Amino acid sequence: MQLKGAIHMSLILKRVRLVLFLAVSLPALVCCGEDLIKPSDGTVRYKLSNLRMNTGITGDGMSFDYRRVSEGMGRARLQINTNQGLVSVLGLPIQIKESGTINLRDMFGRSRSIINRNQDDGIAFYFVVDLSTKKKQLVSNIVRGGSPKVNVPVRELTQEERDEIERRRIASLPPKTLPSGYIRGTATTQLVPGAPIMLGRGGEWKSGVVVSLPTSSTVKVKADDAMRLLTLARSDWIAVSQQTQRDIATNPGQFSNKVRALPKGDLVLEDDMNAFSVDMIIAKGTPLKWERYGSWIDVFFLSTDNVSVRLLSRQYGKSKVEFVPLNELAILNRSLTDQSNEQAKAGFAANVANLGTETSSLSGTPGSMKMVGGLASATSSPKLGSTLSPKMPEKEPQLGPVRKWSDQTGNFGIEAQFVKREGDNILLKRADQRTISIPLEKLSDADQEHLKQEEQKQAMEADNPFGDVVDGVAISSDVDYSRSMQPKLTVDDLGWGAKSVAICPRNRFMLIGRAGSSATLVDLNSGQKLIDSERMDHMGDIFVCEFSMSSEYVVLGGYKGVFEVYLTDSKGRLELKGQHKLHSSEITALALSADSKFAFSGERDKVARYWELETGQPIATIDGFEGKIKTTHISPSGDRLMATDGKTLKVYSVSQKKVIATFEVARSHVSGQAAAFSPDGSKLATGDSYDIVIWDLVNSRKLGVLEGDAINWSMSFAPDNRHLLSGANGVIHVWDCDQMAKVQTNHIGKSFYVQAIAVSNDGTLVAAPSAFKTVAVLGAAQ
Repeated sequence: MQLKGAIHMSLILKRVRLVLFLAVSLPALVCCGEDLIKPSDGTVRYKLSNLRMNTGITGDGMSFDYRRVSEGMGRARLQINTNQGLVSVLGLPIQIKESGTINLRDMFGRSRSIINRNQDDGIAFYFVVDLSTKKKQLVSNIVRGGSPKVNVPVRELTQEERDEIERRRIASLPPKTLPSGYIRGTATTQLVPGAPIMLGRGGEWKSGVVVSLPTSSTVKVKADDAMRLLTLARSDWIAVSQQTQRDIATNPGQFSNKVRALPKGDLVLEDDMNAFSVDMIIAKGTPLKWERYGSWIDVFFLSTDNVSVRLLSRQYGKSKVEFVPLNELAILNRSLTDQSNEQAKAGFAANVANLGTETSSLSGTPGSMKMVGGLASATSSPKLGSTLSPKMPEKEPQLGPVRKWSDQTGNFGIEAQFVKREGDNILLKRADQRTISIPLEKLSDADQEHLKQEEQKQAMEADNPFGDVVDGVAISSDVDYSRSMQPKLTVDDLGWGAKSVAICPRNRFMLIGRAGSSATLVDLNSGQKLIDSERMDHMGDIFVCEFSMSSEYVVLGGYKGVFEVYLTDSKGRLELKGQHKLHSSEITALALSADSKFAFSGERDKVARYWELETGQPIATIDGFEGKIKTTHISPSGDRLMATDGKTLKVYSVSQKKVIATFEVARSHVSGQAAAFSPDGSKLATGDSYDIVIWDLVNSRKLGVLEGDAINWSMSFAPDNRHLLSGANGVIHVWDCDQMAKVQTNHIGKSFYVQAIAVSNDGTLVAAPSAFKTVAVLGAAQ
């Protein structure tokens, strides 16, 4: 603990058999002094003793014991004082119980000045109970260490303070006397919504009504003079008249609740308000009311999906896009009526007209990715299709989207991509990359009609400027993962380090998302950095990045929940297509659909969201997870979505618009650091301490366990759906999920956690951060 600067320490709290470790940064706050007051009667008291110095492998520190010597009001907390001022302890709060030991230990070697007698400093520990934000009652003795000793002045209570403490004491207790004709409530008192009662508030009885019965021991009530609901214990805090008790026993149906509130809200809905529901069709910019922190906040509607509403808030002078659960919103009746009024709707639209420029999270193009290396100016990117583009060689026809094909009888079907037509046969590519030939006449009528449209689409692709490939590679299934991978390329000088990596479908480019709110595009043939972005502070660190399957789009996702979508061409030129605020916290997972139209992303705050890639329009939200979303997946057909936090796997049907299956795949969402789906969605890998568990998702069973010797910080399946690559401490492991064995280990760095890993679509290239400012690219044997 260094008292003349920022203090860094680790607090180890022992409670009987419980040991709690906290590693936090603790700034020392120098102030003019604290207002410390002697305790009043009836306040809890503690005795501190046995202050001692400790020396251990984690550094030097201090310990002292404590015990409660007098029961009373107030919740005690630890206060640390020095000759330099108060020290504010941040991080997890120390739970002070009846007795125990508090250990303060420095793991970083910076607290030694306070316990070294040769240093001119001291420290004092004591317990306080907050009387207000500034006033504190001293509820223990003071134990001191170091020299000179810390002076802790304590004053007497004023009469005004004594009166305030007495008022609080009375308010914290149920009223002592009962109104005439009333009986004090107990845990077994019969109640029904709508029944009149008396409720205790501020030491007095106030008239009110029962609103709901949340549990067997509590009741939610509304006082007649209040517009906010209270949840009280049935015992002692309510009183019911004898007549009401008789009426409830003989005819409970005569009572009905007329108080309206949101499903989980505490604010009463006024007569001109209604709860917002998903079936309401309202215009963009319509005003809504958001119940937050015990008050109504004015917000504006943007869009909605199955469980949440995307809206614009303007709190504290700042505009921000938020995702809010449906059950936290209300709408005014006049706003509903105005949905048929064109003039009112124009006013609604004006509420969000400047959304793209006024929100701090969607701050326009400044700071977005720009060209470097002489390919374009430092201030703008050339538009796609400009006269600067050289003529590209003709490309192969694009594969059609993955879809289900059926025969004329409807008894047989297959998920595959249309390749081309050869005479009276068509060629289809299956998920395992094998191509099959089928007579056209045996396809269903619907499939034959689809083919006509697909052939027209392919005829138009010749004019498409996107997806042209120079020096492209063929998709290969002949990768030999039993042989060690070889270094192909090293990209260094990546300021602030790499957070995410992606390889384009034709192995021409690599995208690197970086800390420091920036990103880099690299030519994999030459190793040249084609694009190095400026700081994109509106996004934060780039935790996910991806190329679409068509190579038409590049997608970046940042710490602040913002996505940027770019159009790209075969020269690596980018044009910003859109910025979309889709999450409320750090983006942790991203999957793109096979047809390059949709994205499925996850965030740290336990939510996954399905959205349209081109417009950023949310389509569906999947919630109910216990931890951050570690990986997401869109099935080849595009109808099934899967997401997991490492413990729970949820399967969502796009056509049915609901979660259709939930599985438990681990004992806890913190069992491992990473998870990954196979490209075809048939397997899931989840971390479990040092091991990796492989799941067969087709048959809903565990396939086996890959036994490791270190934490796997990142995972990605190879395109053969059989081999899994994982990043550990300075190494990349390759696992065979059929044999349940490790087949190779590649050392790419020293004492560096490999927290991102990308495998090319043909399986021949693997990219991962290998050091603080370096990304390594390895080549697999063929």
